[in-house]
Amino acid sequence: MASYSQRLVFLLAMAILPFRAVAADKPVPRIAPKEFEKLHAMIRPQPGESRWMEIDWYPSVWEARQKAAAEGKPIFLMAGSGGAPAAGC
Repeated sequence: MASYSQRLVFLLAMAILPFRAVAADKPVPRIAPKEFEKLHAMIRPQPGESRWMEIDWYPSVWEARQKAAAEGKPIFLMAGSGGAPAAGC
């Protein structure tokens, strides 16, 4: 019976092989600068799409608590998996 690491290597090899074959057959298509600008404008976040980015986020809980107390407002805490702070990508 194969070990866990041997099975993992085999599965990764099987997953990568089809992509290598496709990449080797065809050259990468080039995009004209005007076409790139058009596509880039289409995929960028548009005004009003990412409203959460308009919020004044405080990475320091102490700073957030100070500001919330001064303004009489609550604090919204957001954390990622494992309790680590979430980060914007």
